[in-house]
Amino acid sequence: MFQPLIPIPLWALLALGCLAISVWYGWRRPGAVTRNRWITILALTSFGTLCTLIILLNPTWLERVLPPGGKPLLTILVDTSASMATPDMGADNTRFASARETATAFSKDLAYRYEVRILTFAESTKSVAPAALSAMRPDGSTTDLAVAITESLDQARPQGQAVVLLSDGNHNAEGQPARVLDAVRLARGLDAPIYTKTFGGPAEVNDLDLQLQSQRELAFLGQKAPLIASVRKLGLGVPTATVILSTEGKEVARKSVTFDQKDFAEARFDVQQPKRGLYRYEARLESVPGEAILVNNTETFLLQVVDQPIHVLLLEGKPYWDGKFLVRTLTSDSSIELESVVKLTEGRFFRRSLHRSPAKPGNSPAEPDVVRQDEWKVLDKPEDLAAGRGGFGRYQIIVLGRDSDVFLDEATMGNIKRWIAQEGGALVCYRGAPSSRISQPLAQLLPVRWSQGRESRFRVQLTERGQDLRWLPSSRENTQREAFAKLATLAHNQQPQEPKPLAVVLATSTPAASQEPIPVVTYQPYGSGRVVVIEGAGMWRWAFLPPESRQDEDVYGGLWHSLMRWLATGSGLPPGQEIALRVDKVGFHTTEPVTATLLLRDDGTRREIPAVELTGGAQKTPKTVTPVPGGDDPGAFRVLFGSLPEGQYQARVVGHDESAAQVAFDVRGSVEEQLNLAARPDLMSRIAQESGATVLTSGTPEELTNQMQDYQTRSRTERVTRYPAWDRWWVLVTILAAWGVAWKLRRSSGLV
Repeated sequence: MFQPLIPIPLWALLALGCLAISVWYGWRRPGAVTRNRWITILALTSFGTLCTLIILLNPTWLERVLPPGGKPLLTILVDTSASMATPDMGADNTRFASARETATAFSKDLAYRYEVRILTFAESTKSVAPAALSAMRPDGSTTDLAVAITESLDQARPQGQAVVLLSDGNHNAEGQPARVLDAVRLARGLDAPIYTKTFGGPAEVNDLDLQLQSQRELAFLGQKAPLIASVRKLGLGVPTATVILSTEGKEVARKSVTFDQKDFAEARFDVQQPKRGLYRYEARLESVPGEAILVNNTETFLLQVVDQPIHVLLLEGKPYWDGKFLVRTLTSDSSIELESVVKLTEGRFFRRSLHRSPAKPGNSPAEPDVVRQDEWKVLDKPEDLAAGRGGFGRYQIIVLGRDSDVFLDEATMGNIKRWIAQEGGALVCYRGAPSSRISQPLAQLLPVRWSQGRESRFRVQLTERGQDLRWLPSSRENTQREAFAKLATLAHNQQPQEPKPLAVVLATSTPAASQEPIPVVTYQPYGSGRVVVIEGAGMWRWAFLPPESRQDEDVYGGLWHSLMRWLATGSGLPPGQEIALRVDKVGFHTTEPVTATLLLRDDGTRREIPAVELTGGAQKTPKTVTPVPGGDDPGAFRVLFGSLPEGQYQARVVGHDESAAQVAFDVRGSVEEQLNLAARPDLMSRIAQESGATVLTSGTPEELTNQMQDYQTRSRTERVTRYPAWDRWWVLVTILAAWGVAWKLRRSSGLV
């Protein structure tokens, strides 16, 4: 083949010029040269010129490159999650049984042509022999298609590779379908098509599901705290359900609830305790015949009873609507004593104090035992925030708004760092960066860093960890995720960067088409305390909704109510208390490590750290765990229990019997595999399409072979090696030899 080095018109003009010169030169033969010699000279000269012209056309030889030796790799992924045990494949055949038969047929009939391997997957993948499939049972607690696809790929497979995915497509791992499609794009980049075969259909489930709107609450001595249980009915025909509340193994109340048209019901209990401490309640559904599972019929509720309110300090560098509505929300909470300081103008600060005081003697029984007093004061300069009895120790939470650097001089920041690390205080930056220029001491506390950018707007969505905290009540109309999606957008002009290593992201922005989600609610432990950053201005609009959105008006107040209690229940040691053991959550998954925090008052006399004993669950004997230092604070330690099987557990500090040295928590597996059984052919089809493959209809080895051959024909071109003529030494030697001999003849004839 020819690939000209110069344009064809230019080459043609050059060829005509050479021809004309050759004709003009050879038209008259010199008399001293014989005819035969002259013809030889002209022939050699013309041959060299013709070869040069041919070289300009770049003649190229193509040589086919043989493919590397060995067979292409064919990976068969077989789903072994619990949803594959659904018997909806005809003749009481389960999804897994059908997938097993298909995988066995592929491995048997295609082994002559491909290197076949079988991987089973649920939370992770496992290589198995074809004969071992018959002894396996689908019991995985999670379906993670992203992990399955990623771990099935061979990063270096010159012979080629393909993947066959046999599943119901019911992906329920973290990240949802977006994470699966990221893995599919990786497969597309490695030229590994994913052929899919979906097993199952829209299966129905019969079950009752109980969830508490909040698993932890804080109350005063004798104050009633609400325990609200939401009950969801799936498929069952029962009109009512019974919710039983018990504590310390004794039933204290029960309620019968009636399901509405949306198959939801709600039971409310008011619980109270006369003494300070941590109390554990259990809400349980009375089981009915035909339920798919019973593990979701029970939930644990922790009530922390205190004798002091939550003391909060709010600092604002300017008057903002966000600050005004936040103060209104916090002052409406009877369990909070609030002090707020707002800079009005240069040299003018407004301080407001809302606190509780005992009622006057002689009040009637109908009047409250305490009176909330509201005091106002205008200052010329911000008072020393750490001054007074107890300094920062009299607060449990400090909330920073924008432009707060006027309050945060070097001495104040040093006091705040010690207060967080040693006394377990909580710092909240509720509108992103508290100042345009973050000082080095403050930057050490914050879980994220910021970079300057243009103002943009975003909506909020909870992460899996954020949903576990249940800061927002789930209702008949809204889940926690849906509640945020309906609210107004927030604004920010400083872009949060990658969170720090110890930071936990509880909420992110809803990602746009060309943008990555940004962290919106992030926290990290610092010593025995916590630091929280909430991105975005304009949250006050959530508390001032139009009439058509009034059903969501409790989101703003509920968020701050839950946040204050979450921080207060995780704060440091109260006065007079020497030890505290606190679990990070009330409920854990079997796939995540269980962790707790041990706080010890450091008086300089302690010689050894007490161990923590774990009991309950499937353990026959107690398990002893040694706490490890949790950071720079000498009084804070982390207790790492690791991943635990399902069950109810209790942990206590060895040698300490007080209630503060004991905690209780639950560990559960995912119930999605048992409750959400509907197959996802739409997701499976998209996986095949975006990887460049197709969906298998019959699932026979012949169909798969034909589809793979079609893919190779469409996507793979024959590899060849190109050898251009000008790159050959003998071509150059031939041309030079022809011109050299012609010149020699001319010289010997006296023409040169």
